[in-house]
Amino acid sequence: MDTTMSGAEAIAATLPKGYRARDFRDSDREPSVQERNEQVHELQRGTADEWREWEAIDPPKDLLRVSIDAPHGGLAGGADLGPGFFPRTDGTLFGGINVMRAHRRKGLGTALLDAVEAAARKAKAPRILAGTSAAFEGSLEWAQKHGYKEIGRRIESYVEVKTFDGGPLQDVVARVESSGIRLATVTEFLRGRDEPAIEKFWHDLWEAEAPIWEDVPWASPPPHWTYEKFKKMAVDSGKMLNDATIVALDGERIAAFTTTGKQGTDRGYTWTTGTGRDYRGRGLATALKLKMLAAAKAAGLRAMLTTNDEPNKAMRGINAKLGYVMLPAHIELEKTL
Repeated sequence: MDTTMSGAEAIAATLPKGYRARDFRDSDREPSVQERNEQVHELQRGTADEWREWEAIDPPKDLLRVSIDAPHGGLAGGADLGPGFFPRTDGTLFGGINVMRAHRRKGLGTALLDAVEAAARKAKAPRILAGTSAAFEGSLEWAQKHGYKEIGRRIESYVEVKTFDGGPLQDVVARVESSGIRLATVTEFLRGRDEPAIEKFWHDLWEAEAPIWEDVPWASPPPHWTYEKFKKMAVDSGKMLNDATIVALDGERIAAFTTTGKQGTDRGYTWTTGTGRDYRGRGLATALKLKMLAAAKAAGLRAMLTTNDEPNKAMRGINAKLGYVMLPAHIELEKTL
């Protein structure tokens, strides 16, 4: 393949008759989201506008982002390659391939993958990280056939908030609070505080997250995000639900926390639940999630979702006690170049 050509030009030379490669367009989001939504659980469905919102907050720095048009119109597939949301210090890149089900088994996926891998080699990336859902029929097998190995699974799960009953576990909350730990929503904690105090809280929360981040059993550990990115993405974006983000406080020290974000119009998403190393084994994570689910119920949310790495048996066990239902796993993939 001639790597001096653009991604679209390189792919065009290898496509079946009638298919056309071009640069990604904003209007490609709607058919891409529709295709995905038809294959996943309804609580995992998103919208093109949400996709736009997140990319407006943190624009992708793609090296390749192309689409393929079908012979008689409509989107047939696409691909992207870039440093990802959490860039790796060794230059690892993240790649994605999507071929609409109506256009599979025609060589489109192979043509797109060739372009992605050529661009990654040109950038001297040591490897490509990718992923797929267990809900996508044949996707894992296709990736393995092309040299990608499974390195981990991230388990998404949900609980129906409106029917959730935390009564049987309220003794955990009582035990935590009687030990001198205060459980408060971010809204409650920040009420009446001036701007310097608010800024200090966000910085303290980010610092409290760092050791927890290190202890997550990631398949491919990302560096902890910078404070500037945390503030931009989680706080200033307005995506965090302060009424359902709970902190466990030992005096003014953050002992544990669970952060909650918006998803769609009636769902919340647990971004991170973590307990400081000095406070583990005391039930704080369970107490936090109970308080969070009660707050989510009061806010009128229908469901709460979360994702945990498969080896994280402790957190997955807590979720199981709370009645979370597992969804098809996100399968993490890697190929060394």
